[in-house]
Amino acid sequence: MRVFTLGVLTFLFMSSQAWADTATDRLDYFFKSVGSLSSSFTQVVRNEKGGLVREAQGEFLLLRPGRFRWDYIKPNDQSIISDGQYLWIYDEELAQVTVKELGEALGSSPILLLSEPRAVKEDFIIVDSYEADGIAWVELFPKVKDTDFTKILVGLNNQGIKEMELFDQFGQHTTIRFEQVRINHSIPASRFTFEVPPGVDVIGLDRN
Repeated sequence: MRVFTLGVLTFLFMSSQAWADTATDRLDYFFKSVGSLSSSFTQVVRNEKGGLVREAQGEFLLLRPGRFRWDYIKPNDQSIISDGQYLWIYDEELAQVTVKELGEALGSSPILLLSEPRAVKEDFIIVDSYEADGIAWVELFPKVKDTDFTKILVGLNNQGIKEMELFDQFGQHTTIRFEQVRINHSIPASRFTFEVPPGVDVIGLDRN
């Protein structure tokens, strides 16, 4: 599975008491104000013809700067963890973990916005799009053309960011919906460390 189909993950939520005038303002407020976040999520990936590729459920944790954890629970156990220095991709079924330096792994991808408190406008062209069913949508187009995604749609309701849609270079369309969101609460830093289990193969960075 490609790491950046997280969407990355990825992005997320703000207090309903701090709504700004436009969807772009609301998105910008999140990146300026949210220090930690936890959420459950559902993820659906479809191909260019609309056929179902994958459905998944899991939990997401964020602790700025630099740390996040994306745990898939169904259908398979897989974890993607940033400890602020390295990115760990652990597949329990394969008994394998891939590790990379965080900057090398993320580059200017959307997931970087989750972990670093930088302005969205530095990496994306942002366009207020449309409103439907109480959700205001904003479109993000990456300024760097060699990223995995061609476009990201972020949907915001009156309580925060509710949904993301990611369109990649291969025609795949990923929808991520967030539930049970909590922001700016205490998350132990230990949740963002990864210890390689016995018998698991390590691929990538040699840290010795």
